[in-house]
Amino acid sequence: MATLSPNATVGHAVAETASIFQTTPALAPLLVATDGSLASDEALLAAQAIARRTGQRVELLAVHEPLPLLGPEVQLAESPAQEAESRSALRVRVLEQLMRLNVETRWPIDVVSGQPAATIARAAQRMGASLVIMGLGEHGLYERLLGDEMVLRVIRLGTVPVLAVAPGFLDLPARVLAATDFSESSVRGVRLAESMMRERSTLTLAHVVSSDLDAANSKRVDTPFHGTIGRAFDRIGATLPRADVAVHREIIAGDPATVLLERGTRMQADLIVTGSHGHGFLTRLWLGSVSQQLVRGARCSVLVAPPADLPSYVDELPSATTKFASYEWAERLEEFTRRNEGRLASMEIVDPDFGAQVENRGMPFLSADFDPRDASVHIMLGDATLAGRQLTRSIRNVTAVQVLRETPDRDLMLRIAHGSGQTLLTLERND
Repeated sequence: MATLSPNATVGHAVAETASIFQTTPALAPLLVATDGSLASDEALLAAQAIARRTGQRVELLAVHEPLPLLGPEVQLAESPAQEAESRSALRVRVLEQLMRLNVETRWPIDVVSGQPAATIARAAQRMGASLVIMGLGEHGLYERLLGDEMVLRVIRLGTVPVLAVAPGFLDLPARVLAATDFSESSVRGVRLAESMMRERSTLTLAHVVSSDLDAANSKRVDTPFHGTIGRAFDRIGATLPRADVAVHREIIAGDPATVLLERGTRMQADLIVTGSHGHGFLTRLWLGSVSQQLVRGARCSVLVAPPADLPSYVDELPSATTKFASYEWAERLEEFTRRNEGRLASMEIVDPDFGAQVENRGMPFLSADFDPRDASVHIMLGDATLAGRQLTRSIRNVTAVQVLRETPDRDLMLRIAHGSGQTLLTLERND
């Protein structure tokens, strides 16, 4: 969810998304990701409550993650027979979970093997789901962190909205805080949230402005009802069909994630809603997005909605990056090394068959270079001293080299495409 404070920008966002107000979203199915554990209980309970409210059908997906291949000289750690047995055991756990929770046992259950986040994202897109429902994990810090990471991976990889259900779910939300910048993604989130709200509930539409860049709008109490921002609020409100939901509008000044979390706590929100409208997969992967901070920091459930036509993680949108011709790769990687040597970085491998796998986090970046003899790129991370730890990744069959920048002289990410996958080097902010 980006902050759009100048009136001209808000007006552009409203004009851009006017078409989505013309039709009501189709009654598409709900996809629930579960592993049969307590951490996914709330996802099933929420799906049952939403389905009773909206009449949508529910489908369950359980993903068994096979043990990895350790090396060419080592046999598979899990044989096909063992993998089939693991899937069968997982199905039994899910059925036992349905009976334990006393929820609908006739929902279809698909049990598959694969990398969980990528499998969930692909399944949701393939079935045309309106929503992916996942549990945020248990109350402990470690369990919550694991739940956060899985939810965030599905959000990053997929194009279907994700509802992350907080522990202790009891009923449909009655107090909803919806962050809106009037973009397609945020309006999509608002409409989804309203469809699942309880009767006689309250929906608060919040637009975040910068007190420095837009001091006038941040201080005027009538801003939500006048001018371009007021008309943008009017357009959203006019398309929300439910008369039993009271709609309020607010202007909040400050850092988006911080002020939204504070406002959600003060109003005891049951659900926080936000859009996620990066220009493409690279932008969505940048660690520090508002949606990521909300998922990790909220005390309640969180709904994150991307635009309906957002590219998937196997697509690319070169306009979000600088993409270099192959004859430039060696020189550009040398320049990238000079600009960023010593910055802490994380390396992630993304593949349409295996999803996203983080190889390391928080290691100093040392160098990146291109070898034209075998079209390979070598990325080195670690300590600059000879005695320090070092990690080198050699990437063969390179097809594209791209750099995502925050400003013309500040890099955020290096993307190396190879075969059907890509390697992403994400640079941490040092300010």
